[in-house]
Formats: sequence, C-alpha cells, structure tokens
Amino acid sequence: MNRSLVSVVVPTYNRADLITDALDSVYQQTYRPIELLIIDDGSTDSTPGIVQQWTLLHQKAKVFDIKYIKQTNQGGNPARNNGIQNATADFIAFLDSDDCWHPEKINLQLQRFINKNVGAVYCGVRHILASDGTQTEPSGRVYPEGDLLKQLLVKDVTAPTSTYLVRKKVFDAMGAFDTSLQARQDWDMWIRVAKWGKIHAVPRPLVDYRTHEGERTASNPMKEVRAYQRIREKYKLLIRQQPFSVQAASKAAYCKRMGRVHFHHNISRTKAFRYYIQAIYWSPLDFDNWAAFIGFFLPGKLRRVLHKFWNKKLGRTIFAIRSH
Repeated sequence: MNRSLVSVVVPTYNRADLITDALDSVYQQTYRPIELLIIDDGSTDSTPGIVQQWTLLHQKAKVFDIKYIKQTNQGGNPARNNGIQNATADFIAFLDSDDCWHPEKINLQLQRFINKNVGAVYCGVRHILASDGTQTEPSGRVYPEGDLLKQLLVKDVTAPTSTYLVRKKVFDAMGAFDTSLQARQDWDMWIRVAKWGKIHAVPRPLVDYRTHEGERTASNPMKEVRAYQRIREKYKLLIRQQPFSVQAASKAAYCKRMGRVHFHHNISRTKAFRYYIQAIYWSPLDFDNWAAFIGFFLPGKLRRVLHKFWNKKLGRTIFAIRSH
C-alpha cells in the first residue's frame, strides 16, 4: 500500500455494540488510502474481539493500514494522544467510536487545505438516535472559518473532535490534547490550532453524532465548570491582549455557560440567574444571552420546542439560539 496522507484515530472503550458502524464509516470513505489506528482504552466488554473480527475481514484491502493499540484505561484524550504519537501520515482525523462519518468527509476536507497556513478543517454534525437514525436536532448553523483565534477565545465556535482533520505538524508544534483538563480538551486544542494558523470548514453536516443509552465521553457538570475556569486562566494573558470587545464577549460567554450548567443540571437556580444577568451586562447586544435569560423562566418542554423551531428558521443567522 502507498503511504497514506491521512491517519484516522478511533479511541474506544466498551463500544461493542457501536464500534463496527464507526469503523465501517471509515472504510467507506471515498478518499484512499487511510491509516487506521484503533486505540482501545482498556475495554472490559467484547470490544477487542469485535475489533479483531472486523480487522481480519478488512486488513487484506490494499487501501487500509490497520493498527490496533490497547492501553490501560486512562480516558478518551490520552487515547487520542496515543493515536497522534503513533500516526505516520501528514493529516490526522479523529472519530469517536459511537459516531459515524459520511463517505465524502475526508475527501471534502482535504480540498479545504488550500494553503500551508490552514492548520485544520472541521465540518458540521447531524444529531441522530443510534437506534433508528432519527434526527433529533436541526442541522442549520453558521460555519466560521479563517483566523478564528479571537472567536475561540470567547467560545468554541467550531465543532466536536470527530469533525476535525488536522495537520500533524500542528500537534508537533502546539502539543497534543491537554489531559490535565477534566473537560473541554477539544476547545482548548482548537485555540492552540488557531494560534498556529487558520481553521477552515466544510459547511455541511458530515458526521453523525449518535445519541444512545450508553455513556458518551462527556464530563459531569462540575468537571465542566472547572474546565471552563481552567481554560480562562490558561489563556488570560492572551485574552487581555485582545480588544475590549473580545474581552467583554469572553466574560459574557463564560457567565452564560456557567448559568447554563447551574440551571440545566439543577445545581443552583439562584446562581444561574445571577450568571445570566452578568452575561447580559457584559454583552447586551448578543441575542443568545437574552435567549438564555428568557429560557430560564420557561418550562423545559416548551423551551426545547421553541429552541428546535427557532433554529430551524434562524439557525444560520445572528439570532440563532445555542444550547438552552
């Protein structure tokens, strides 16, 4: 097999019922050849056996180089870092073992590396039920691209890890995922990618984010709170170097996120209310801050219905409602 331009890192842990779909979606990519690295984070179910069966079935294909690496249980991001360390291609893509790619994902993303200053390319996500493929959230959204550092210092304006294709030299220069963070290591990584160069986008959903009964690689709410605080501390000097508008927007985004965590996880409605007020204070012209504040007073079912209907019509505008 000719040397691949793309390495695909698939971290997995106890995904016996879902990983075959993920691996099939890599095999079905229109771009070839691919180096596939399956990083097993110490699975205790039948995942290793299922991966072995899948590998035996596909390893004779001349378009695939398959590596199965098993490590002690450490978490998703140490597994991704293990994949980065063992990857040999010029570009690295990540796919969580409970997600799936559309066949043209890698091919379309490679076309967006239009010059050497583009460090990464992301795409959109389609939220579906793993059981029957029903779409659960509208896909309409904007896809910012270019010099995204200022926007990323405010909040993550891109997409989850499974949507990204990154130059390996970016990791060589900026480091791998920060495992000291208990959550949002992806957002932290994209900030560093934006410091290296431009981030481009394929403006369409090419990843299926599958909702299922098992646990996803998600953190508990207090881990998320601590991660946001840590990221703001980590980049506080860089934030202070930005125009006041960026500093204010960053503070507002932090307050809104804290309000959301305290409200939706029933930690403290009083603190949530105060955070939402602070978000409006710091960025009163941001429609989404007002949407979060109004949502605080609405019943959960009505809030979800309005969110879905509103974004179906206005999801690609400045009046989009995000995660309320």
